[in-house]
Amino acid sequence: MQKTIYASLAAFAVGVLPSAGLAQTCNTAGRSVLLILDASGSMNAKLPNGETRIAVAQRAIKGVAGFIPAQAQLSLRMYGAQSPALQKNCQDTHLAVPFGPASAAGGPIVTAADAAKAQGYTPIAYSLGQAANDFPADAKERVIVLVSDGKETCQGDPVVAAKALAGKGITVHTVGFIVDTAARGQLQAIARATGGTYFDAPVGPELPDTLKQALNACKTRVVTLPPKPQPGKLRTTSATWLASHAVLNAETGEKVGQFNSSHREIALPAGIYEVKFGPASWKGIEVRPGETTTIDPGVLKIEVANPSVHVNASVVDSETGEKHGGFTPMSSSVTLMPGVYDLRIAKTEWRFIKVDGGKTTTLRLAAVILAEGLKFKKARVTTQDGKEVADFHAMRTRAALPPGDYIVEVDGSKIPFLATEGEVLEVKPQ
Repeated sequence: MQKTIYASLAAFAVGVLPSAGLAQTCNTAGRSVLLILDASGSMNAKLPNGETRIAVAQRAIKGVAGFIPAQAQLSLRMYGAQSPALQKNCQDTHLAVPFGPASAAGGPIVTAADAAKAQGYTPIAYSLGQAANDFPADAKERVIVLVSDGKETCQGDPVVAAKALAGKGITVHTVGFIVDTAARGQLQAIARATGGTYFDAPVGPELPDTLKQALNACKTRVVTLPPKPQPGKLRTTSATWLASHAVLNAETGEKVGQFNSSHREIALPAGIYEVKFGPASWKGIEVRPGETTTIDPGVLKIEVANPSVHVNASVVDSETGEKHGGFTPMSSSVTLMPGVYDLRIAKTEWRFIKVDGGKTTTLRLAAVILAEGLKFKKARVTTQDGKEVADFHAMRTRAALPPGDYIVEVDGSKIPFLATEGEVLEVKPQ
């Protein structure tokens, strides 16, 4: 309710009420539009139809030049496209195509996007800081359209960076591409800080239409009222058991409190905050006077149909490779910041698992069991191309596996195993 009242106050201050028709008048020839495209490693995740996120984004980019007037200035910046994740390069952003008329820049933008290799980190704050210098000195209306499938994975806070852009008259519209709740909140806050608008592409194939909406969007003039004397509150619905999560002021870096399993709410002055969650930070969290802001972690669980199959596995960030938790025979669930993770089991992994806030994501592992009484000298599980993902010996006769197409080898006998979620293959003696 409070957000709706705030938007109405802003519209009233300029004497204009929002309308559907108004958006079309903002896509004018006098604009300078910088498109910032996420090419981080998480963009390699696949949609249900098998197409990768980066492929969908590349297709969406092909229509950009046709979405704005030919005389408007257009440019492309990308992040995550130059360095593999192992390099942990938090300055991996570059101006792929400098500003030029849309009629001339469209071709080079398509070429640059098609050549991009999604591989690196997500330095949103640093990219926004660099983008301020991309615009021509004589640019009149300066607009950034940021397309991202995830949240900040580097230093700096992107909402603080967005506030700096607003001070320079730059508007940022954001597009969340199949994002989790933490990334969505961060992208909404970036747009809100500059008078921009957030657009959601939650499924994937609709990205070209969503991008067109963002390019048509108008700036909202934001009038900041004097701060209310009362503080706001920041709370979390869950915390990692036996761990604490430091709460920091995003602009000063000062620690202002912490969450743990028994202390999940603190009062804070209005501002932008981040919460340490394992090796990463939940950034761009807005606290408003008199309001409660809630951050909602998710839970990842694993199940195996046969209880005799014990699992030891780690959970790592799909983009950075940082470990965020793990599973043991005594622990089958992990509390996580919303994001995209990989489950690593022995020599194999289950990639790009989306964990969302307030939800439990359950993975039903497949399993191979060598039955009691089966005599063997050598047994293992391989992929179809011969990569070994599990091996067996006298003390280990069971293996948990992600779904996949495997071959189970026992003393030269090869058994195909097209494993679906929860499926168990048991090999018995004659």
